[in-house]
Amino acid sequence: MAPQGMRTGTPFLLLLFFFLLLLLLAATGRAGVVEVQRSVTAVLGQDVVLPCRYRAQEQEQVEQVTWLKRGPGGSTQVAVLNRQHGEHILEPYAGRVMRRADGALEDGAIVLRNAVQGDEGDYECHLITFPLGNFEGHLTLKVLVPPLPILNPGPPLEEGQGRTLAASCTAEGSPVPTVRWDTEVTGSTDTRRAAHARSASVTSEFYLVPGRSMNGKSLTCVVAHPGLRHEKRITHRLSVAYLSDASVLGHTEEWQEGMEGATLTCLGDGNPPPSYNWTRLEAPLPPGVQVRGDTLVFQRPLATDDAGAYICRVSNRVATKEARANVSVRSRVTDNEVRKVDLVSASVVVVGVIAAVLLCVLVVVVVVMTLYHKRKTKRISEKYEEELTLTRENSIRRLHSSHSTDTRTQLEETLQLRAESRQGSLRGDSLRGDSLRGDSLRGTSICSAMSEEPEGRSYSTLSTVREIETQTEAPPAPLLTAPAGKGPPEEEEDGGGGDPIKQAMTHFVQENGMLQARPSTNGIYINGRGHLV
Repeated sequence: MAPQGMRTGTPFLLLLFFFLLLLLLAATGRAGVVEVQRSVTAVLGQDVVLPCRYRAQEQEQVEQVTWLKRGPGGSTQVAVLNRQHGEHILEPYAGRVMRRADGALEDGAIVLRNAVQGDEGDYECHLITFPLGNFEGHLTLKVLVPPLPILNPGPPLEEGQGRTLAASCTAEGSPVPTVRWDTEVTGSTDTRRAAHARSASVTSEFYLVPGRSMNGKSLTCVVAHPGLRHEKRITHRLSVAYLSDASVLGHTEEWQEGMEGATLTCLGDGNPPPSYNWTRLEAPLPPGVQVRGDTLVFQRPLATDDAGAYICRVSNRVATKEARANVSVRSRVTDNEVRKVDLVSASVVVVGVIAAVLLCVLVVVVVVMTLYHKRKTKRISEKYEEELTLTRENSIRRLHSSHSTDTRTQLEETLQLRAESRQGSLRGDSLRGDSLRGDSLRGTSICSAMSEEPEGRSYSTLSTVREIETQTEAPPAPLLTAPAGKGPPEEEEDGGGGDPIKQAMTHFVQENGMLQARPSTNGIYINGRGHLV
């Protein structure tokens, strides 16, 4: 019985084996594949395509496509696409899901409109084909939540504050966005992050030390996120309250009585714009003066009474500052006097310059004339010396040509005359004993001697002495014979011991305060320097 039972079950096992082999061959030999993306990203509020495509063989077709979403509690149908009955969208996707393209179901992609964060999750695409059977594909949908940044300005900024919050920028999204600051203002940042159920938020704060240079500068918050095509930028203009120092412009030293169009301008800058107030120290504003904003206008010609101290006050909610201008107005009389003084000063300066020039010219003339007279005197002295030399040579020639035979007598008389001339030049002083040394005549000259002053300076006492007789034809004068019993007068005087000064003065005469030699025929000549020839 057992072998027969075995024979009965054998054909069934063989049929099952061949059927499995056929299915295996069909599965290995077919080319049908489901083409899906592993991950699909959607942006919150935008449409997204869930792809599902089947690559079929010849004489093969897709009968139905079913879309499912898997969740914690199981799978949920989204849509059913049937070749004969069309498409069927299940709740809660009615109106939000549709087939992407008409035609064969090989392209079973669907479109999910206005994606929300609840659409995130895993999706399955099931295909029923004939004659090969069922196929499926899986994908994951990610919904990006782009941030909506918000910029909040800080408290009011005033110059002089310390580190103060200028602005804060907050951005929330999924995934976490990034926040940075773009500005030319120097400051520091402080960043905080917070996580939520389906998103995360970032808050960045910008701190600075307020200054007037920051007023009006831009402070920009820049947010970047994968769900944004471009970075989002939010710009905030800084407002720093301040008040600058005040000053007055317009007054000059040229203000004088009768001047028209005079104005004083108060310079002061601030945020918020300041107000201006003009006053006068210890007196009201003069009549005819009007205040126009920051300018004080004199609507009439200036008067001397307009002089004084004018005060400009600049104020805003930050502070109040003031500036003072001491206005002086010159009278016309004072101006004329100043001009006269200036004219007199200029005249004095001109006269002084002219006098200095004339003095320089005078000095130059005196120097030139002095040099000229020195040169002229030198030339005259040289010419005089030359004439004396020539006269001496002529006298020597005449002396040699003389026919006098009593040379001894002439020499003695010459020596005696020289001694007498010395005694006359001493003006009453005691006679000095000069030893005369007789030298023989050497061709052209005889002895010479010079007289001296008591101070030691040499000068000529005799300008002209006896001239040599020019007539050589006349015979020499006969010698006078003394009377009997008496010797020659000279010998008597020498022997008698008379006054030698009186004896010497008998040979000279006084003319013009100088001693001149008496004319004689003894052939002796004394030049201007007292030399004997």
